[in-house]
Amino acid sequence: MRWIDLHEVQPELVKFKERHKNDPVANGELQQIPNGVRRLSEAGGMDRGKGSYLWDAVRFSNKVFCVTHAIKTSIEKDYDYVVWLDADTYTFRPMPRKFLENLLPNNTMLTYLGRENPKLNDGGKYPECGFVGYNLRHLDIQNFAETWESLYINDRVFQLLEWHDSYVFWHLSKWYRQYKRIEVNDIGYWKGVKGHHVFINSELGLYIDHMKGKRKKLGSSAKNDFRPQQNQQTQDLTQLDYWKKIPPVLK
Repeated sequence: MRWIDLHEVQPELVKFKERHKNDPVANGELQQIPNGVRRLSEAGGMDRGKGSYLWDAVRFSNKVFCVTHAIKTSIEKDYDYVVWLDADTYTFRPMPRKFLENLLPNNTMLTYLGRENPKLNDGGKYPECGFVGYNLRHLDIQNFAETWESLYINDRVFQLLEWHDSYVFWHLSKWYRQYKRIEVNDIGYWKGVKGHHVFINSELGLYIDHMKGKRKKLGSSAKNDFRPQQNQQTQDLTQLDYWKKIPPVLK
């Protein structure tokens, strides 16, 4: 295992955080300062008018620059994929190499847990980015990383409706799908997965729990996070020993 000081290898991250560290709005809060950034007037939804992680650009810039650094440097090592896995996950049984290989195809640029269903045409919601695969063999992946960083280097991230990493990733992936015609591997809603907690309801739930939000305090997901699934391999998820032992309800 190798530890990397992100501030040492990503000076543009340091510059971004220094520019905005004293701006409450750039840190998800409401108090505005002279010449500071502003949320777009149409942004908000249920979180309009209150502090929220949805606009904590400074906090989530760390994750973005961590991912882009891995993408840019791993290509030199002749790797096939970079995979991001959130720290608040627990792999509760061995994952076969073949499972991971099948999860990360060589003909798509991104693998992620989408929460938009094109059949509904409702715009959907930003992906669950607790697990994302980046195909280093794809011709556009390095440009993708550079474009992602540029949103922070040039402060254009503040022109988006939301500023957290999942929304920015979603915005960028949709742009690349539309204008670069890239293919993606959505293992979430596009694959028929049901439920807001798409991570554990997907095939990842065969091996991994994701303790997002209040689940960190609980120590696991809860049984009421699960939804009946139509995909054969995930229909019996809740019968796995690990899932049988989790609490029934997230409070």
